[in-house]
Amino acid sequence: LKRDGQRVTPACKQTKQTQEYKMQTESIVPSLDHAIGQKRAVAVLKTAVEAYWHDRSKLGDDHAFPHTLMVGPAGVGKTFFSELLAKTLCCRVHTQLAQNLNSIQLMQGAIMMLEPGDILFVDEIHELSPMVGVTLYRVLEERLLFLNNSRNPLRVPAFCLIGASTHEALLDRSFRERFKLLLRLEHLNQDDIASLLLQRARRLGWSISESSAKELALRSRGTPRLSIKLLDSAKRIASSHGTDDITPEHIDEMLQLEGIDSYGFDVVEQKYLRILKDHQGPVRLNVLATHLGVPKQTIEMLEADFIRLGLITKGDKGRVLTPAGVEHLNNNPIQEW
Repeated sequence: LKRDGQRVTPACKQTKQTQEYKMQTESIVPSLDHAIGQKRAVAVLKTAVEAYWHDRSKLGDDHAFPHTLMVGPAGVGKTFFSELLAKTLCCRVHTQLAQNLNSIQLMQGAIMMLEPGDILFVDEIHELSPMVGVTLYRVLEERLLFLNNSRNPLRVPAFCLIGASTHEALLDRSFRERFKLLLRLEHLNQDDIASLLLQRARRLGWSISESSAKELALRSRGTPRLSIKLLDSAKRIASSHGTDDITPEHIDEMLQLEGIDSYGFDVVEQKYLRILKDHQGPVRLNVLATHLGVPKQTIEMLEADFIRLGLITKGDKGRVLTPAGVEHLNNNPIQEW
């Protein structure tokens, strides 16, 4: 056992495999205690972790972390939290994209690769076909895997399935209810984003001021993935000048170079808004796609943030720019080269 303050939890077995895994992750992923934002989700996970260690001390390898479903917008940390959880549980996480598990055999193969206590993380799990999803039912409830319609199922080791989804409603209800934990992740506020960027910069040995981190947070739209992308872009500018210190001048140069406005929108996103302003009325999706030269699916992806920030509205006749959208464009003219 390992004592953590007044709490006693089983220590990780220091096998060669565990040591190698820790070396790979310690420089990349902090522990669950260092998670920033998502306070309710973190509290639920910490409680479940305490219960897991308590039960595992009695059941051993026959016990795994509860199957967990993480839902929320893209880029808010679903994959990141699965890595944090794996580090906290001293286990391996096997990451799969649902589109790659497009047959029963591929899903069975992924499950058979698992060892006791492992995590199988399936991103965009709502995209699993119904037949593949059904094969998981008996596995999740009874740990039984039927191969080639055999009457003698294979008993799989205790493992945790973590499903991540940006479209919870597309999951079959009977499948969704088989997850023991449901974590709803949300966009972060600007202070949390700034803290996240400062934490990441420290871990990577970079230097950035609190004011500069807040400047990037303003343009992240509450999305950790976008904020990290901006931080990496600013670091590239700093590196091109031969330094690891990210200064306000480096951030300004990065924003100018990539054409990013005060909301973090790039040139294509800004042109989308400009088209709505120029038309002074509803604009249909196919018209936007023609003007921008991008697929309709890409435009629909971009619109999620426009709607959330109150910059556009969508109706039967098309998309319309709101007064807030007009004000944003007036304050952020497109930078021409």
